Amino acid sequence: MRFPAWFPPIGAAWMGALAPLLSGHRKAVKQEGRIGIYDFLMAPGGPAEDNAPRILNKASPMETRRLDYFVRIVDAGSISRAAQDLGLAQPALSQQVAILEQDVKAQLLHRSRQGVTPTAAGRQFYRQARIILRQVAEARSLVTAAEESLAGTVAVGFPNSAAAILCLPLIARLNAEHPQIELQITEGYSAMLTDMAQKGQLDMSVLYQETPPPGMTITGLWIEDLLLVSPPGSALGNRVPLETVARVPMIVPSPANSTRIALDKCLGERRLSANVALQADSLVTLKKAVHQGMGHTILPWPAVAEEVEKGLLAVAAFADAPLHRTVALCTPDAVPPSPARDKVATTIRAIAADALATGRNLGMRSSP
Repeated sequence: MRFPAWFPPIGAAWMGALAPLLSGHRKAVKQEGRIGIYDFLMAPGGPAEDNAPRILNKASPMETRRLDYFVRIVDAGSISRAAQDLGLAQPALSQQVAILEQDVKAQLLHRSRQGVTPTAAGRQFYRQARIILRQVAEARSLVTAAEESLAGTVAVGFPNSAAAILCLPLIARLNAEHPQIELQITEGYSAMLTDMAQKGQLDMSVLYQETPPPGMTITGLWIEDLLLVSPPGSALGNRVPLETVARVPMIVPSPANSTRIALDKCLGERRLSANVALQADSLVTLKKAVHQGMGHTILPWPAVAEEVEKGLLAVAAFADAPLHRTVALCTPDAVPPSPARDKVATTIRAIAADALATGRNLGMRSSP
């Protein structure tokens, strides 16, 4: 059996203990079953040979779940607290400890009204149990990686403004952690990306949606406020009433655009309409036109953050209107799941959570 170069050095004892996990069928890994802990700890060259008392009974192989229970109890300092964390009844957990102590033929815990503490043998056992649990987890990961290789092409769509937050971090993480996954990225407006996803041209897409489009499943990433974007040095201030967009010249996307839909809906509820000077379905054109003083537009913070920080544009929040939209990750129901697709989706959600945690993105908040 060959191991990657980064896998920890192992001797005959480790091979004897982990071979059933690494060479067996997936089912063998998923079972709680027995892994030959005695051979693992006590064989010549094993991790316990110099550091742990010879307390294990070779005739009774040990279940890894009991090792986990013991570690949880020591960490909690209380059988009752550990039982609560594990979702087990306290008598049942106490019975598992008793079986473990009978198996190793040593008392592992001191019991008192204040809780439990490990005995000298228990402290040695605790250290080795943590090593075993970590190595078993790594072994399972190796088997999973071998049988469900994270490789293949995943096509992902991003609206332009959301791409500013998600796209480059996604590329960087996958290149570092899963280089066998090949990304195909498409940027565009939400309506175009929705159509592509529904036609099966994308495996998933970030969209501006509160409810799932037909044939798709959505997961909310964040809610973002839409801001009034003005030329640098604007005298409008940091907060403006919504009726401002009915007075100043507006450069806006076409009516099918998600930003325009949100704006028209909010204005319509107040019996107002935007003072449209120009329509453009291009983020670059919108920003350049505003910068040159041709008018104002409506965009979320991620779309203009760089320009605002450089003093090329100014933004103002709406003081009297909840003008916002939901950013969601949408997956076509017809697209079959795969480990690579699942990993890309998980990574996108993690990057979104990181962006929210920084608190640097104006007007962004968690999606319910």
